[in-house]
Amino acid sequence: MGRARAGFGTLFGADRGRWPTPPARSVFRALALAALALAAPALAACESEADDDSDEQIQTSLTIDPLAFLGDVRCSNEPGAIRSYVATLTDVSAKGGPVTLASSPPIPCSSRVSFTFVVEGHEYTARIDGYAQFAEELEPLGDETSGSRHMLLDGAPVAPRWTWACPGPDAAEDDKELVAREGVNVVVEGCVPLAGAGEPGGAAIALDPSTALGGLRCAADGGPVASFDVLPEGSALSPVLGVACPPAAPVVYDLGAAPERAYFFRLEARDAAGNVAFGSRCFAAAGAGLTAAATCDPLSATGALEIDLGALLAEQGLACGAAASTYIATVPLPSGDPSGREARTVGPVPCGGRALVSSLGPGAYAAEVEVLGPDGAPVLSATCSGDVRPGATTRAGCVAR
Repeated sequence: MGRARAGFGTLFGADRGRWPTPPARSVFRALALAALALAAPALAACESEADDDSDEQIQTSLTIDPLAFLGDVRCSNEPGAIRSYVATLTDVSAKGGPVTLASSPPIPCSSRVSFTFVVEGHEYTARIDGYAQFAEELEPLGDETSGSRHMLLDGAPVAPRWTWACPGPDAAEDDKELVAREGVNVVVEGCVPLAGAGEPGGAAIALDPSTALGGLRCAADGGPVASFDVLPEGSALSPVLGVACPPAAPVVYDLGAAPERAYFFRLEARDAAGNVAFGSRCFAAAGAGLTAAATCDPLSATGALEIDLGALLAEQGLACGAAASTYIATVPLPSGDPSGREARTVGPVPCGGRALVSSLGPGAYAAEVEVLGPDGAPVLSATCSGDVRPGATTRAGCVAR
C-alpha cells in the first residue's frame, strides 16, 4: 500500500490538446518523469484510467478527476489560471489509525490520476493542491520518487495556490464516505475549496489547521482533537493559540510587502484536557499579491530523535575514515511501550551520517552511542539526549561518556 505507479496516460492522455502547453524544455523532462514513474515503486499508487474500449479487468481504484474540484478555477495558459495539481489520499480505515498514502507526482490540470493501491472496503479522504506552475516545472521534496506532497520550484519550496478537500469538511454525513470497491474505479466527488488566490496587493498566508486532521476528528464529532496551536518557526510572526476544532476560519497572517520566502509552522493539536496529543509541520511560500495556502503534514502522535555526531567527533579530534568508521545507537524505550520492546537500535550508521529513530512516543530519550573504528573496535562512547514531541523531529544533544 502507498506505492505509486503513474501510467503514461496520466501525462499523455487523449485530451492532451486541451492541456496548458509547457515550455519546450519541459517536454523531455515529462518523458523522463513518466518513464521513471512507471518503474519507481516508491511513488504514490497512481495509474491512468483504462480506456473505455479496453478488455482489461478494471482494477480496484480511486480516481481524481479535475472536474470534481476545479469549479470556477480555469485550467489554461492564462495568467492566474491553474496548470497542475498534486493529489494525496488518506486511508481513514487503516488498522492503528489513519494512514496517508504517498502523493501523486505533479499532474497537468486537465488530466485524471488514479490510485490503484487501495484496499477494498476502506474509506478514504483526498486532498488536492493546485499550482500555477506546469507539472514539469515542479519537483517533489526529496526527489521525484519520494511521494512527498510538498513541491519545489527551481529547488525552493513553493506552496499551492489552491487547496481542495474531498469530501468537504461540511459534507452531509451520507456524502462523507469515499470507499474503495472491488473491481470498481471510484471517481472522487464532493470536493470543496479550502483556500484560494488572493487579490493583488500585499502577501498573506492562510493556514487551515483542519487540513492536517487526516482521518482524525474534532472533539465535537467524538474525536480526540479539541483545539490547535499554530507556532511560527524562524520568523517574527506571532503564535496563534487555542484555535477551536473545527476552526471557524483559517488562521491568516498578513505579511504586507514582505519579500517572497518560505514560512514554516509547527502545528500542535490538544485534547479536551489541554494536553498536546498530536503534532505536525506546515509551510507556505509567500508571494506578492497572493494569499498562499499553507501545506500541512498529517497530524501524528509520535515523533523522531535525530542523532548527528559531527560536532562531538570534531570536539574529540576524531576524523571520519582515519579514526572513526561507523556508529550504533541504542534508544531505551519506556516501560509499557506499545511495541513491547525494551530498546530500539539503529546502525551501523556511516561516520558523518545521521541516525533517525522514528515512531517514538512523546517524552525524554537518551540514546547510547558506540563509535567504531575502521577495525570495528570501539573508539568512543556517547549519550545523545532529547525531548521528543508529537509530529516533530528532535535533534539530540550528544556528550562523550
